[in-house]
Amino acid sequence: MKKRKDDPGGKRKRFGVVEAGILLLFLVGLGILTYPVISDQWNRYRNSRLIDTYSRKIEAQPRRVLEDSWQEAVEYNRQHKQNVVYDVFEKDTEEYIKSHPYDELLDPLKNGVMGYLVIPKINLRLAIYHGTGKEALDQGCGHIRGTSLPVGGKGSHTVLSAHRGLPSAKLFTDLDQMKKKDVFYIHTLDRVLAYQVDQIQVVLPEETEALKLQEKEDRATLLTCTPYSINTHRLLVQGHRIPYKEPEKEEALSILHDRKLFLLAGGLGVFLLLAAGLGKRKKHRDSRKETGS
Repeated sequence: MKKRKDDPGGKRKRFGVVEAGILLLFLVGLGILTYPVISDQWNRYRNSRLIDTYSRKIEAQPRRVLEDSWQEAVEYNRQHKQNVVYDVFEKDTEEYIKSHPYDELLDPLKNGVMGYLVIPKINLRLAIYHGTGKEALDQGCGHIRGTSLPVGGKGSHTVLSAHRGLPSAKLFTDLDQMKKKDVFYIHTLDRVLAYQVDQIQVVLPEETEALKLQEKEDRATLLTCTPYSINTHRLLVQGHRIPYKEPEKEEALSILHDRKLFLLAGGLGVFLLLAAGLGKRKKHRDSRKETGS
């Protein structure tokens, strides 16, 4: 096969291979860098869709069904005399307290979701699942079996747990940004419980004193691992019940308000435009060489 006179030694072909190799390496690097952001945004989108579906279906339920479900949970808490907490990150508690009453409570939709958690301070909405099995903690927030159900009431103390720093989702990664007086919300059935943070503690996994019931208080605790990626201790963000008022920030919680998504989309857009421009210029340059112009 004869080599083109204007391309001695096939330099154009070799140059094209080098360009393709550089582009491939760039794309691989870009994929590694953006995977955590993309996967987290997907998890946020999935949670958002799940929560929206949950809300719509709850609104469609007969009032009597919701009231009966709520009262069953209240009665469960009334008979619940103490919190029994296993460390959810050391032992899968999916088999712990495998009681049918627990599994059926606060589950009128029969999908294992008992509500959802909203934390405006860190722009987070997560579905709350029964128990803390792997499936629940890989994608959302789990209610720790052996603690009060999230329906409030004096002498109740519900504990919700999620991971930090999963490659596929942030979940409770930013929980350490919470401060005293911040507020978080637990949506259960058609009601909303508001809790104001009054204690933030770091404890060893076996130290569960802070998770006990307190006779005259209505409390909730958010629990996760700490320090980040080391996970030798547990971070407890604890709050007491306050009257619920419609918060302005909660309405703004949306995947579209996440700046990282905008930055990622903008960066990819710029890259694609540059790649398209370079490709067009190279094609035009090659065309001119072939025509001898």
